[in-house]
Amino acid sequence: MGLMLVGWGGNNGSTVTAGVIANKNKLSWETKEGVKKANWFGSMTQSSTVRLGHYEGSEVYTPFKNLLPLVDPSSITLGGWDISKLSLQDAMKRAKVVDIDLQKQLREYGMDEMIPLPAIFDQNFVAGNQADRADNTIQGTKQEQMEKIRKDIREFKERTKVDKIIILWTANTER
Repeated sequence: MGLMLVGWGGNNGSTVTAGVIANKNKLSWETKEGVKKANWFGSMTQSSTVRLGHYEGSEVYTPFKNLLPLVDPSSITLGGWDISKLSLQDAMKRAKVVDIDLQKQLREYGMDEMIPLPAIFDQNFVAGNQADRADNTIQGTKQEQMEKIRKDIREFKERTKVDKIIILWTANTER
């Protein structure tokens, strides 16, 4: 499955990417509180359980992911758009969300080679502080911009050989 993020190079998009890569590769890293290990805690589909009922006087639970056919998040192929052409490695550093030790490890997994596709930028719909970082934008009419996004989706699907693509909004600077 492909996951294309709108705002891929922002705080949310770079952190999601870091989390998927860290979990996929079972990374661990040093923090002020000690060693942390990647896990899917906080993911309803990966770490939550559902009560099924009782059996011989005991409550029975099963992982949520066992109830429905779900995609293993470690197999997701990531891509997306951002108004900034910083690599995901540099975007993650700018966001100051991911611990430094983990950031260093993630470089080995290609985050410095992940570059967002140009995005649509319309100052009427985003916070005023975003204009300075808008160096990766699609020009043209709204129709031309929409056609470029559609082309990006088709090319991503063809290049990555994924069956399905989910588009997820991770930008958070709208007015």
